[in-house]
Amino acid sequence: MPTPLKQAIADKKAREAALRRNPETDAMLDRFIQENAKLYEFYQGLSKDDLIRKLMFAKMQHREYANERNQEIRAWVEQHPEIKTKVEERIRKVSAAKREGTHLDAAKKEAVSQAVRATNNSIRP
Repeated sequence: MPTPLKQAIADKKAREAALRRNPETDAMLDRFIQENAKLYEFYQGLSKDDLIRKLMFAKMQHREYANERNQEIRAWVEQHPEIKTKVEERIRKVSAAKREGTHLDAAKKEAVSQAVRATNNSIRP
C-alpha cells in the first residue's frame, strides 16, 4: 500500500496531466460540435492513430508556416541595413542562447512599426 505522501504526489501528477479545461472554451466547443455534427461523427470514427496523425500534420503545417514567415522577416531585415542596426541594438545585451528568438521578435516589431508608419503616411493628405 502506497504511503499517503506517495499517493498525494501521484494524485497531483494525475490532475496536472489531465487536460485543463476552460468553461468558456468548452461552451464554445460544445456549440461548434452541435453545429457540425457530421464533422464530429467523422472524427469519432477515426482511430487514435489517425487522430494523432491529423493533429501532428496540423502542427507540422503551422511550424512550416512560421519558419517561412521567419525566413521572410530575416530577409527583410537583411535588405534594410537601418532596420538591422536597430534590431541589433535592441538585442545587444541578450544572451547567446536567447539571441535568435529575441532577434526575430525585435525584427517582427520593427516590421509592424514600419508598416504602421507607411500606412499612416499614405493616409495623410
